[in-house]
Amino acid sequence: MEHKIEYGPAFSLLSIRIGEGEKITAEAGAMVSMDGTINIETKMRGGLGGALKRSLLGGESFFMNHYTGTGEVTLASSVPGDIKHVPMVGNTLFVQSGSFICSVGDIEVDTKFGGAKTFFSGEGLFLLKISGTGDLFLSSYGAMTERELPAGQELKVDTGHMVAFDEDVQYNVKAVGGLKSTLLSGEGLVASFTGPGKVIMQTRSLSSFIGLLTTRMKSK
Repeated sequence: MEHKIEYGPAFSLLSIRIGEGEKITAEAGAMVSMDGTINIETKMRGGLGGALKRSLLGGESFFMNHYTGTGEVTLASSVPGDIKHVPMVGNTLFVQSGSFICSVGDIEVDTKFGGAKTFFSGEGLFLLKISGTGDLFLSSYGAMTERELPAGQELKVDTGHMVAFDEDVQYNVKAVGGLKSTLLSGEGLVASFTGPGKVIMQTRSLSSFIGLLTTRMKSK
């Protein structure tokens, strides 16, 4: 498998070249183009129950596309932003719903619910649990930045800016300024992460942008 990422961080395009025996598993709708030598098969990954769980809870598509053969496939996110290559070596990442774009290799995608405390979050904070060995590709709204937290160090992140974090990172979610002020002001929730481990963030929040557009449209 060979890959390259171009035109980032605003309009990133991922190109993956696969050979015999290799397979790309991608979010439905992510494909931009593919060579005529590539075969595509659409499946409900993990069966009906697993697909429903990912779609309803994780914000991911009901279907996943599987690309095999020899040649090149290009993929992109549905929003302007970056794409990041994350090598997986038997580890686990928790990924914000909507940030998974594709994987190559023995990688499993499952859903982990963020908890009832996230009920008031604009993002829902539904997390995909991604584990295994291979190549994982994540997308973001805006550019991506990451922090490596030493043991015991705390980092607070607006949930709309979270992309992914290591399994070893401890986290909890709290309302900014308390639940009452959060509901009245329209502010989101803040996720508190404690190391050791890596936290990946995005420089823009899609929910904030949608909120801005909604406000402008209502004012007209």
